[in-house]
Amino acid sequence: MIGFFRKIRKQLAGDNKPLKYARYAIGEIVLVMIGILLALQVNNWNINKQETKELHSYLNSIKNNLKSDLISIEEIKLFRESSIAYSKNYLKIVKKDNITIEDYNTLENLKLRSSVFIDTYFKSKKSGFEALKNSGFIRRLNGTDLEAELNEYYYLIEKISDQETSLNNTIEALENVAYQENVRQRMIDISWMKNKDAFFSSHQKEIRDLLNHPSMTGANRRNAVETRLPKYYQAALTIANSLISEIDTIIQNQKSN
Repeated sequence: MIGFFRKIRKQLAGDNKPLKYARYAIGEIVLVMIGILLALQVNNWNINKQETKELHSYLNSIKNNLKSDLISIEEIKLFRESSIAYSKNYLKIVKKDNITIEDYNTLENLKLRSSVFIDTYFKSKKSGFEALKNSGFIRRLNGTDLEAELNEYYYLIEKISDQETSLNNTIEALENVAYQENVRQRMIDISWMKNKDAFFSSHQKEIRDLLNHPSMTGANRRNAVETRLPKYYQAALTIANSLISEIDTIIQNQKSN
């Protein structure tokens, strides 16, 4: 292309000999400027292509993290809902004047998978998002819906962490009281008894006292009213799915251009 311009420039310069050298010089300058501009454009295009490729790599890492988060959130959401239901059921049973073996066994059996005293935390995978922030490529998302949604998601993750810590710390403190006052150990002993019929007939007061111990009822009351976490989990699921879809769309559209 530059050769073509140079040929035209020589023809124009040759038409008027007094201006031949001036035209030649000006033509050379113009050709050099065109060459520089073309080189810069090609270089910018290559840089942009490379940066887009690297950005896609970071976005794919975030997407993989989000897919892992979805599995974890579903699991902990189910556990939390089951645990809340357990606590509500516990508080109903302990109010009964006569607590049967069946009542007690129900609580003990459900406790294995839904107990209020099971410490559970949602651990989000953040490596992709942290890498994106540290890379500087986050600037390419400035002002986009994707940036806003990513910030919303990871802010929600922090809220979940704070709420889980508050809940688990409160329950752990009450559990320590239950162990210090021999409540938990005694309940375990009862669970392992071979002949519970006679014991339940003659030790109703002890059973009611154990189940109604402030540490036990306090922990279950605190757990039973925990309505925020299930809502936070559901919101996280919704945003994570939306982010995965949005990342796929962005990558597909940029590859097409």
